[in-house]
Amino acid sequence: MRSQSGFDVLLERSIALILWMAVAWSLLWFGGVRNSEFWIASWAIGVALVLWVVRIWASTANRFLLPPVVWVIPVFVGYAVWRHTAADVPYASRMELFLLLTCVTAFFAALHNLHRQETGGWFVHGLVTLGTLVAGYALVQCLQESNKVLWAERPFMYLKRYGGTFVNPNHLAGFLLLIMPLALANAFLSRGGAIVKVLHGYGALMMLGGIAVSMSRGGWIGTLVALAVFSLWLWRRPQYRLPVIALAVVVAIGAGIFATRSAKARARLEAVQAAGNPDSGLSRVWIWKPALAMWSDHKLVGVGPAHFDVRFPAYRNRPNQIDPQHVHNEYLELLVDYGAVGAAVAALGLGLFGYGLVRTSKHVERGASDLGVKSSNRTAFFAGSVTALGGFGAHCFFDFNLHVPVVAVTASILAGMVVSNTRFATERFWFTPNLLTRLAASALSGALVVWLLPVAYQAGAESRHLVRALERPSVDDAFFADLRAAAEIVPDNPVTAYWYGEEKRRVSWQGLDGWQAQAKEAADWLERSAMLNRYNARTRMSLALCHHWLGDLAKATAEIERAAQLGPNDVKVLNTLAWNHLSGGQYEKAMEAVRLSLELNPWDNWEARGYEARLKSLPAVP
Repeated sequence: MRSQSGFDVLLERSIALILWMAVAWSLLWFGGVRNSEFWIASWAIGVALVLWVVRIWASTANRFLLPPVVWVIPVFVGYAVWRHTAADVPYASRMELFLLLTCVTAFFAALHNLHRQETGGWFVHGLVTLGTLVAGYALVQCLQESNKVLWAERPFMYLKRYGGTFVNPNHLAGFLLLIMPLALANAFLSRGGAIVKVLHGYGALMMLGGIAVSMSRGGWIGTLVALAVFSLWLWRRPQYRLPVIALAVVVAIGAGIFATRSAKARARLEAVQAAGNPDSGLSRVWIWKPALAMWSDHKLVGVGPAHFDVRFPAYRNRPNQIDPQHVHNEYLELLVDYGAVGAAVAALGLGLFGYGLVRTSKHVERGASDLGVKSSNRTAFFAGSVTALGGFGAHCFFDFNLHVPVVAVTASILAGMVVSNTRFATERFWFTPNLLTRLAASALSGALVVWLLPVAYQAGAESRHLVRALERPSVDDAFFADLRAAAEIVPDNPVTAYWYGEEKRRVSWQGLDGWQAQAKEAADWLERSAMLNRYNARTRMSLALCHHWLGDLAKATAEIERAAQLGPNDVKVLNTLAWNHLSGGQYEKAMEAVRLSLELNPWDNWEARGYEARLKSLPAVP
């Protein structure tokens, strides 16, 4: 054990505090899903990296821990950077790379600065505190049947589902799955006093309640996996078998009472295989099928980082009329975005990670097994973190947790802390840095900070204007000023250009003074969006409406037909196509588009039904 100077201890604890504050800040602001707040957390993690470099130079006691899994990370990052350079939509790819590099920075900062039991222990206590608080907030939402997420209205699609500070309750389940097992392990296995154990046990129960009221079926599956892994871990020790049985009974009784009293929980379970129900578990399959088709066309290197949503319009299948944004399966999304090459690198990393856990497991238990019943903080952390990552990994089969910043950062920190346990198994992966390696590490960290912090600030500034525009009560001059400001900060965001053009088109359609100039301005912004993302069928659809409003029917027809090629199974595009043909007197083509639209959505497709009634009233239309 190498001694530490007081300054080195201060730096270590400062890094731990900064990482915890980054998690806490992101958790407070809707899970960090808005760059208007997450950029601050990203900057904090960058500061932690700088302090780590200072530690490297300030004390010769600091060494690099580089087990095999660590070497895979720069390979994947390098591959992601290479794929970013060839991205069809650079903005989407850059935001993916921004999150990836933030998480990689958090991983290495945790690996080299949270490995001491005292520092790591306090960090875990801090995570459990955050998990307990956000779970408690979700339970309060449930008891009050609140439709609020902090000060914002909860979307109707999440009615009677509660996510604490997360808009999407599934993400609350993913976050709590990373922390609940740590609290459970500390309650059973740590050397803490009775009060500490009771507090961790209370936190674990609160977080189980938070996962329950999230109504996340994937979260429930992940929880069962986590509890099963933890129970098997404890079952090997005879002295823990009775507590394991007691835990199973408590969880079973709680789940039974919850299922009995919650109509929403029963409805969620009954809808798992309900065809035609938007709440059906089959909705995941509706997304996975086009994802597999997309990968089938781009097997080797994928469609590009964060490009599943970009390329989705051409692969939309018939039952799926939502815009999913993500595959809702992290493993499949990895395959789609990065191809077989990226998936192979990631699989190698996961394999080495698992191999390291197996090799480390007997060493972290040694101190706890010498006297048979002796507790161990080392064992508590290892058992809790492995259980957490196992349950979290199961949940990732059904959701996109790693694309939610606070969840991704927390998972990265926890993974870094787990990998640091390799030091208990062997000393062979410790490297004492010399002058050359210190310079190389400093240069690499500097390059990362130089790229990361400006991108984070730029993304935050852009997002502030976009959020302000979204929250404005009306579409007025101030609204468009915010969108123009956002586009000036980040000119290559196709979504901003589309939003501006579509809203300006809607204003023009009111037919007030200056409507022609407004329509032309809308067309210019929509053309800009189409250049930034040539795969978006809705952009072409809006362009068609602009040209139709301006009286250029030839351009309108060309644009809507292009939209139909980009999104052949998009009901909105087909309805616009039907309207365009109907307006131009091409009744047979209009009826063909209407029939296809109703075939895709026969339930609430009132626009198509209206066109169908109008067409059937015409004697020339069959």
